Amino acid sequence: MRFTVVVQAQHIGNAFKQIWKVQHKRKVLDFGMREQIEAKGIKVVDAAELLNLKRVIPSILPQETEGKDLIISETLIPKPREQNHTHPDWHDQPCRIYNDHISLFTGIDEGLHVAKTCLVANNLPDRVLSFKAKAPEEIHERMQKAVLSAHSLDALQEKLPIAVNIKKPGWSFPRSYGLPRWRRNVQLVNKMFHTMDLALANQNIDVTQQQFTSEISVKAPLTLDGQPSLFEIRQNQLVFGKKPLQPYVDGEIKAELLSNPLPSIYPLSRSISIHERNIYRREHKFPVRQGAPFDHLTMSIFFINKPFMKYTGTQVQGRLLLHSFSAAAAYAQQRYGKDVKELPEPVTINCVQTDSRNFYFGCFQLHSLDLDSSQGAHNLFWVEGPQPMFAKCDYVNNQPVLEGYNPEVLETLMALYKSQMVAP
Repeated sequence: MRFTVVVQAQHIGNAFKQIWKVQHKRKVLDFGMREQIEAKGIKVVDAAELLNLKRVIPSILPQETEGKDLIISETLIPKPREQNHTHPDWHDQPCRIYNDHISLFTGIDEGLHVAKTCLVANNLPDRVLSFKAKAPEEIHERMQKAVLSAHSLDALQEKLPIAVNIKKPGWSFPRSYGLPRWRRNVQLVNKMFHTMDLALANQNIDVTQQQFTSEISVKAPLTLDGQPSLFEIRQNQLVFGKKPLQPYVDGEIKAELLSNPLPSIYPLSRSISIHERNIYRREHKFPVRQGAPFDHLTMSIFFINKPFMKYTGTQVQGRLLLHSFSAAAAYAQQRYGKDVKELPEPVTINCVQTDSRNFYFGCFQLHSLDLDSSQGAHNLFWVEGPQPMFAKCDYVNNQPVLEGYNPEVLETLMALYKSQMVAP
């Protein structure tokens, strides 16, 4: 072994540690700033004394530590507002509020009475169906990949809600991780519209005529049964266009449809599912101002994100009806004024509702916001039953599998979307 010259070099790690040993002992130098500030009559407070605001609270620990007090920071203790007359939004007159968490007791029949609406048919209007056509096979192949991507191939993993079995109320299921429902809804709907844009662009249709907004809250203050009411809905996606949708029916056909009586829900009241509150803000809210380039609402899309909300078939249709009515009412008040009752021109929108597997399609035509009128129905509603997107989309033997793909769902949504961009 040959001896070499000793290299007088320091160990990098030891040198770095030595720097920290020196630097952490640095002292704050006094430049006389405190005396100069106090000489001008300005009070100087120690920052440590100002931030360390503490108070004594009773102990919430078990009995063996009872009698001892805990010292915690004042800033870490939230101060919840009391739900009484001291709340800043308290009103002596209660208000009936419809929101996302309400499930109609009798389903769509109750929603028809609330919105003064006539159910035209369990199908879409003829004008929409005229745009329905068989899509190319490559479009459906792209859509099947999108379904797999939204349901199985997404890398997001979250702790899912606790599983509940009614037949085993005391059974504790292990918590599982996976894709939450809201994520599947967002991914699937976005990929569906992207696929439709590609297909319609190949047909020389200008898809830039429609603009989207996501996660928007709308509010429509109305009067229901002589009491103030508020329809407050979170719109998962709204589609706006440069031109409003034309009414689906008018003239004698509309008068004949509105002459039909509403279904009976006796002995229940139509507002049995809409509860009263004393704490509320009865205000109008709509995301797009009037006069904007894309200020006409053409489609509203709603997600069923909460797995603990159990709906029957008619309750889902009733939810779609009142959500569509809320969006159309807020848009009508933005367009014609907050106090409008009878609309100068009807407001027509298309609506879609999904839980990432089943799709509900509908069309709503709004004529009046007078919910206390002695007459029967004022508005019109078309709704199509649930269409499953697929039968199964899961991992089988560690492989993603899609079974029972239904092409009707994409073709129906494409017909609705295309009818908004092609003049009737």
